[in-house]
Amino acid sequence: MEGLSGLSEVVPVSRLLDSEAGVLLSYPRFDPVVAEGRLEELGGLGVDALVLRGRHTVGDVPVMGKGHVGVVVVALLGGEEVALKVRRVDADRASLDAEAGYLRLANGVSVGPIFRASSTNFLVMELVEGDYLVDWLGGLGSSEGGVLRGVLKRLLGKARRLDVAGLDHGELSRADRHVIVSGGDPRIVDFESASTVRRCANVTSLAHYLFFNRRVSGLIGGVVPLPAREELIGALGGYRRGPSEGAFLGVLDVCGLSA
Repeated sequence: MEGLSGLSEVVPVSRLLDSEAGVLLSYPRFDPVVAEGRLEELGGLGVDALVLRGRHTVGDVPVMGKGHVGVVVVALLGGEEVALKVRRVDADRASLDAEAGYLRLANGVSVGPIFRASSTNFLVMELVEGDYLVDWLGGLGSSEGGVLRGVLKRLLGKARRLDVAGLDHGELSRADRHVIVSGGDPRIVDFESASTVRRCANVTSLAHYLFFNRRVSGLIGGVVPLPAREELIGALGGYRRGPSEGAFLGVLDVCGLSA
């Protein structure tokens, strides 16, 4: 049916088990007992409906994202569109509690989708829509160097804030699905692999992804000059040994992002 999201199908929570979207409550192995229990849990969070749209699918159901731990779908919370992460029944963890805690910690330094609510099997957060970073890079023209430099500087700045907060994202060395450019703002998403125990490597991991990954660096290099490889390796090594603000500014300088 047509709802608040134009042509997207909006399925009220009360009708979820009677729709094809009911599979999301117990994915990838549907269990009606599990689904019933999760339906009650979902209602307790105040979620009104699911909005079926997205670039990925679960069966024939469009979703925003799909990973080893959960499925992310658009939902309605008090009439507002939000992102809802649903824990897979075969996930390697018993709850989403830790991820919710990591997201709140990231929010404390203005990084990540804004946390809204959580329970054992669900995480409700701000809906971040836009292009995956690599797709956004592919759409840039050769005259958009200033735009690109601004996005890269803000993105590395967010990685720096996570380092200072003591939260290692864990996936920024392969950030294809973990950075979304939304309205010109690079957003770091998906903290399911985060840790406060590991040594933080957000800046170094992200810099390696941006400038040493052949595909990504090729896209960046088509718009702005790439940093000299050995100079960047040296700057990142200095930051790794002593992750001070001065060392971080040195990384930005080598990358041509200090202005």
